[in-house]
Parts: sequence; structure tokens; C-alpha cells
Amino acid sequence: MRYRPILPAAAGALAAVHVLNILTGVPLLRQAEVAALLLLAAYALTARPPDLPWALPVALTVLVVDAWITMPAEPADREWQVFRTDAVDPTLGFVTGLRLSWAALLLVLILLLTGRWRDARPGRSALTGTVLAATLVVGYAAVRLAEIHFAVRATQRSGPGDTGPSAVATVGAILAPLVLAVGALVLAALLAGRRHRIAAGGAVLLVLVAVTHLDVALDALSLPSAAGQGVLLTAVYQANASLPASGPAVLAAVEVAAYLLLVVGLVGRHPGRAEPVS
Repeated sequence: MRYRPILPAAAGALAAVHVLNILTGVPLLRQAEVAALLLLAAYALTARPPDLPWALPVALTVLVVDAWITMPAEPADREWQVFRTDAVDPTLGFVTGLRLSWAALLLVLILLLTGRWRDARPGRSALTGTVLAATLVVGYAAVRLAEIHFAVRATQRSGPGDTGPSAVATVGAILAPLVLAVGALVLAALLAGRRHRIAAGGAVLLVLVAVTHLDVALDALSLPSAAGQGVLLTAVYQANASLPASGPAVLAAVEVAAYLLLVVGLVGRHPGRAEPVS
């Protein structure tokens, strides 16, 4: 199909419109993210890469469903905002982390479980980088949990009342984003071992998205002020909807770039079956 190379380019243009929608708060095209992911799914479906002939389109369909669910109805509606309440639900952090990460997590799991990784041979540098990155991600999560724990204890000593989330609530909040981050790192190492370097770069970007989701999920809980907010992008999630939301726009740009790199890196090396000449 001669038009196939146009699909990822059009998806990239629609992704840029989606990021601009978030940055300005003006929905120039509300369906931009859905359309971009549909074009990527069509690109993967028509190319039928031998490594993942059906798994990649199925995984992208999951992203389309998530994009459709989170598509804003009005400029003021922001699915990425986190609202605090007086009575904190102990499952709020877990639900927030799962809501933010479920689609990307399913995509990573589908690729990991259906890929032909037997001949994947990650080099020493790729393995070292993966182990180091995984250590940093898990260490960051542990530091955040410890920081919150000590902040809660300090608040409890200062007086009675609601002093913060429990340990179970904070661990539950980071669960889904942490699994996504580790899974994306494993996927990146395997892709590097198959010489899919562009796709491996997309998986690495998903790790950055997952770490940000981790902080957003924690921020959904009633954290003491001493616990902080972690990643700087998290602070923008509390911004006024009438202001340009630079943080969420950057996060959206990184996420859609990750999906573009994954698809192009996996499909671009396989031009698809040749069509008969009429």
C-alpha cells in the first residue's frame, strides 16, 4: 500500500493537535488523540509485522478505548486533574494510578506476552542500563513512600485528627504505575535485543510517563504538606483550568511520542506483503 507511510505522519500531526488542545485548554479537535491512535492501529494492521502480526493492533485498540473514555466533553473538563476531598477514600490513590496507567500497562503486557523474544539478545550495555533504570525507579518509589511515612508520623505527633493516608493506601497508589515502569523497562531491553532501537526508545519514554503517574496517584491522597509532590509536573495538575496547562501538555507529548516510536519502530522495518501489480 503506497499510502501506508502517510499514516504515521498523519498520526503525528493529530497527536500534535491533541497536545495543543491540552496546552491551550481549547479543543481544536476533541477527537485528535482517538484519531491518531486509530491511524497507528491501521498502520500496524496493514503492515502485519511478523513479530507481532495481531498483538500490536489489539494493544493499540486498548489505547483507543482509553482515549475515547478520557476525551473531554468541554474545555474545562480535564481527566488528568486530581481533586482532593475532606473524607479521603483509602482506595483513591490505587484507583487514580490504575485509571492513568491501565491502557499503557495492557499494551506493555500484550507486547511482552505475545512477542517472539527467544532470539532477543540484549547487549551488556542494554542490560546494565535496564538494571540501573529499574533500580532508580524502584528506589524513587521507596524514597517517596518513606518520605510520606515520616511526614505522616510527624503530623500525628503534632495533634489529633486526619493526619494522612495509611501505608496500605500509599503502596496501593504506586502499584499500577510501578508495574508499568518496570514492564516498560523489560520491554525496552527486549526490543533493544531485537535491534528495534526506535521502539525501545518509545518504551523508555513510557517509563517517564509511569513515574509521573506514580506521583499523580500519590497526590490524589491527602498527603501532609511535608511530603511534597515529587516530580515537578505533578504540581501543574492542580492548576486552574483557564490557564495553559504546560505540565499535562508535556506529559501528553511524551506519551504520544512513546506510542509513535513503538509503532514505527516495530512496523517500519517490515514493509508488509507485496501487492499484485494491476
